[in-house]
Amino acid sequence: MINLHEIDFFRRAGYLRFDHLYSEDEVVQLRELIRSQCDEESEPCLKDELGRVYRLNNIFDRGEVFRKAFVKVELLDILEALAGPNIEFIKNRYNHATVNTSNDTQYRLHRDILQWSRGIVSIIIYLDDATVDSGATHIIPTSQYLPYVGTPNNGGTWMDEHHVFAALLKQSVQVEVKRGGVLIFDSLAFHSVGQNKGGGTRMSMAGGYTSVDELYPIHDNVQREVVRGERLYRGSIKDFGEQK
Repeated sequence: MINLHEIDFFRRAGYLRFDHLYSEDEVVQLRELIRSQCDEESEPCLKDELGRVYRLNNIFDRGEVFRKAFVKVELLDILEALAGPNIEFIKNRYNHATVNTSNDTQYRLHRDILQWSRGIVSIIIYLDDATVDSGATHIIPTSQYLPYVGTPNNGGTWMDEHHVFAALLKQSVQVEVKRGGVLIFDSLAFHSVGQNKGGGTRMSMAGGYTSVDELYPIHDNVQREVVRGERLYRGSIKDFGEQK
């Protein structure tokens, strides 16, 4: 479990970095499986202009190895300190593995969601060293507190499309993370993949988590799955009609 200073830093700055959360054996196993499924062009996936698969979507449900990576006890211990004891993995936000080369990366700062009341804790698991040269993630510290402009973009907001953010476009920092490490950040903090300037790859897995909504009575494992705690209901209406 992380300490109070780390929790406070996450609340203020919008991110935390952890090295060596995954062992070398775990990293190798994940890398081999991702490589294999990319070579097989396993759907759903995205391809570059040359027809090479560089992203595998819906990674959570592709096998136990991937699922175990997203529900790793040490990871969930950190997330519990940030999001509470009842946590859901979101299957329709992130939930992919990428093998980025210099052709696949486009630096463009964005948010993952439109507004604060539906907050997500986003994570990136790095299966290669994420350095300045290989495309380490950019993030603007404290930008989760910036105003909301309400313009949709696949669930988020492009920072460069709104003049109110212009003065901060150049204030991002790159967070280098070692192979087997994790970057955890507030989904409202503006961030972007970095430009891969080298000849190698930067392989990673990304996922999103949220606290269980105690006012939402629907048990839905299609789009989200409880990975710690329980899906509880604490609304004032029971069975959509009977008042408590």
